[in-house]
Amino acid sequence: MNIDLKSDKLCYQTCVFKRRFTKEETVEVIVPDAQPDVLRILDTDGTVYLRGKDCEAGRVTVSGVAELTVLYVPESGKGVRRVNVEAPFSAFAESDAITADCLITAKLRLIACDARTVNPRKLVVRAEVAAEAALYLPETVYRTAPREQEGVYYRTESLKVCLPVAVNEKAFVFTDEARLPASAPAIGELLRTTVGLTVESVKPVGSRAVVKGSAVTTLLYESRDDGSLCRELISTPFSQIVETDATGDAAEFELALCLTGAHVSRGYASGDGGEALSLELHAVAQCVAYAQCELESVTDVYSTKHPLEAQRAGVELSYLDGAPETVSETVRATVPVPGEVENIYAATARLASSGVREGPEGPVWSAVAAVTVLYAEPGGEVLSASKRVELERPLEAGQEPDASVGPEIFTAAAEGAVEARIPLELTTLKRGRAAVDRVESVELTDTETLDLTALPNVTVTRAGSRSLWELARAHMSTVSRIREANALSEDADPEPGSVLLIPRC
Repeated sequence: MNIDLKSDKLCYQTCVFKRRFTKEETVEVIVPDAQPDVLRILDTDGTVYLRGKDCEAGRVTVSGVAELTVLYVPESGKGVRRVNVEAPFSAFAESDAITADCLITAKLRLIACDARTVNPRKLVVRAEVAAEAALYLPETVYRTAPREQEGVYYRTESLKVCLPVAVNEKAFVFTDEARLPASAPAIGELLRTTVGLTVESVKPVGSRAVVKGSAVTTLLYESRDDGSLCRELISTPFSQIVETDATGDAAEFELALCLTGAHVSRGYASGDGGEALSLELHAVAQCVAYAQCELESVTDVYSTKHPLEAQRAGVELSYLDGAPETVSETVRATVPVPGEVENIYAATARLASSGVREGPEGPVWSAVAAVTVLYAEPGGEVLSASKRVELERPLEAGQEPDASVGPEIFTAAAEGAVEARIPLELTTLKRGRAAVDRVESVELTDTETLDLTALPNVTVTRAGSRSLWELARAHMSTVSRIREANALSEDADPEPGSVLLIPRC
């Protein structure tokens, strides 16, 4: 006779693939006819935009474009000029776990870019982009509960875990009319604009994620008054509500925020008509919602009347162990320069590489930050200098790191160097894995009866490492009868080494 266990569904999303992969693109570009020849290249920087993400059997593809600006000194040796470059890319990774039904979240980061001259009118520009893709598939596990049957006894266990229950995204656009600070020089010519998104908080309200953050636009421009280089940061706050398919209240959210486009132009403010910047930013918020779920399972069964066979199956769950943690700090870097420094115009930093390695005392996050400064010597010549800074931070087992460097880098001139202070944020998610060996079904041979006459009516033993359930199962008793025979309350355990009476059923 088959005993059908009571069951109901627990639906969630399981992450079948997560990987960081890179793509390098090289673009040849001709300096526009209206611009002077290139004497030497100063710096290359830009912003990367997400254009698409797709998966098919065995492959995930993330596509986008890196919009770069090459700054150079013209043949006259005076001033700074720019060349804008678009480098489209398509990065992919392969795995047997990927199917066309997967839901995708993707993050992009520009990890390296540079340019070199082929001749004074032709440049070769290189961009290296890191893409991180996580793929999810819906999963169903059945929670099982005992079915009453005379002489059959069940052990049940309950596991409470925070599981991903929904994967959703929202595309949005926000605009702003931003004024420069009153102390900032007026804009003569915009040389370079880069945009980055920062998330300040993600809060659950029911099944929705309330996202608050800022878009930071970095401007490098020539002063209208004297042509000197100037740098300003404009922070634009935004907030969005991302609806999810989660049933019930979400506990935590994992957010992947990507720019999909940006338009920055000089204009005039409404009202007084003063000079301002017009910002139009396009982005997509990709959200994985986690909820507290309880998995109830029958983990063991036996009978004191009839032969019984249990069919078992294992369930393994990956869950979120606590809320994300963010640590902010300042990294100091000394960038050597030849000669003296008169003015420092700009500084940029990007994580050129990052990963997790196993150290002597556990996992370690390690990265290399590439720092570049634009400065002028006392004679007014504009130069650039770079340095790579190695970073390391210890991690706990199961932690997944995500690091970023802020755009507001503080610099100061030193003897033969530029001292830079770089804001670093390291956010970690801790994941755990739980395996449950469960009883899926029970086959009872009710046409046969167990012969218990060879067993003693009462077994005397001492309490040790075995649980009351294990003792009851081994001696054809029940937990309740053992408690009653030894005057133990419902939730009390016997003292180790104490004498136990185990009455047979």
